[in-house]
Amino acid sequence: MAKTGVVFMKRAKRKWDTAKIGAGKVRLGRDVTEAISKTLGGGVSEFTNVKMPWTVKYDEYFYGLSGTLTIRVGRKAYHIKAGDGLWLPANTKLVYEAKGTARAVYVVYPVNWRQVEERKTKKKKK
Repeated sequence: MAKTGVVFMKRAKRKWDTAKIGAGKVRLGRDVTEAISKTLGGGVSEFTNVKMPWTVKYDEYFYGLSGTLTIRVGRKAYHIKAGDGLWLPANTKLVYEAKGTARAVYVVYPVNWRQVEERKTKKKKK
């Protein structure tokens, strides 16, 4: 159940999820989750030496903080640097890439996209 009211996220208390991607890694500081929002999710992302294909099942927005996060969509490459923003609509096939470390704020909608996808999968199996 989502909380009501303002929630302050202290950097020192941020909890990170880490995934190893080949020789690199992706870290997500999931500040806004279903625990506090019924609609959107977000936080801080950190990509280090990665090349990761993905299909976003949600609307996603990135705002560059440091380094260069490259997102490839088809033949087009978007190089997100500090101050740059990129909007990705749901069902976009892409590749996240970073040489070195790139940090960005990310926002996703809906926050519960995993459950939405699970329900879709269950309906297809019926």
